[in-house]
Amino acid sequence: MSSIHDITIPTLRLGSIEFIWGVRTYVMGVVNATPDSFSGDGVLPTPGDVQAAIDQALRMEDEGADIIDVGGESTRPASVYPDAAPVTGDDEVSRVVPVIAGLIGRLGIPISIDTRKASVAAAAIDAGAVLANDVSMLGDAEMAGGIAGKGVPIVVSHIRVGGHSGGVVEDVIADLRSSIEQLTAAGVDRSLVIADPGIGFAKNGDQSLLLMKNIARIRAELNLPLLLGTSRKSFIGATTGEPVDDRRFGTAATVALSIQAGADIVRVHDVKEMVRVAKMSDAIARASAQDDGAGDA
Repeated sequence: MSSIHDITIPTLRLGSIEFIWGVRTYVMGVVNATPDSFSGDGVLPTPGDVQAAIDQALRMEDEGADIIDVGGESTRPASVYPDAAPVTGDDEVSRVVPVIAGLIGRLGIPISIDTRKASVAAAAIDAGAVLANDVSMLGDAEMAGGIAGKGVPIVVSHIRVGGHSGGVVEDVIADLRSSIEQLTAAGVDRSLVIADPGIGFAKNGDQSLLLMKNIARIRAELNLPLLLGTSRKSFIGATTGEPVDDRRFGTAATVALSIQAGADIVRVHDVKEMVRVAKMSDAIARASAQDDGAGDA
């Protein structure tokens, strides 16, 4: 019987590393160069204080991360966090570029820039980032053309402003298809696109759980590598009661189940623990379907 793991998707080179989709799940470590991360892990209390972020990225590499995702603006929703405020492009650049520049020559894995601004993505790529992670689903009209001009891959993450009133799974697939078409029309090769269903972004807990149940369908219908970012999100806390800064067990469950469903990248805060979860989940999900009859006591 065929499975989601039998779907062949072209490999992708990020920097000097070839990512072979379907062989194993890759772990993206989150470095929030911000003072106000929703997850409580922001490491940049003042502009110019970048060493903590650099040290965190290097530690995550040692713990087994495959990609480091550097962000300079919190995506905390204002509806939940009244003090959430947008960051100017210049401020965001001042936060992320020194971190990326400080990692070049020291970090052996690719660096991604987590931003919704085309100008920030461009500056970060010029500094050494090799992947753009856009959580706004091309909310910046300049993003598609800017990425095409830089020739780098992009993660397009789903968000529908105003939320969902109907079928969230169908909405996510349709909206992502539209964004992918926008990217390719701008000149981005489809093989450079990674999709993210945007779990937790303008979605309530039930909708996030429904997306989790339909990961295999989303990946199959889009026929693109799929990134899942569930780490420490509110739907986990609502289910398990874990506080935002320690939702490792709930996150581990979402990581394991997403890998079973075929996720290609998991974006996490707790790298050491989730690398272990990913290894075990991969060993089960990608094991040979043939039973040799031997036991394992």
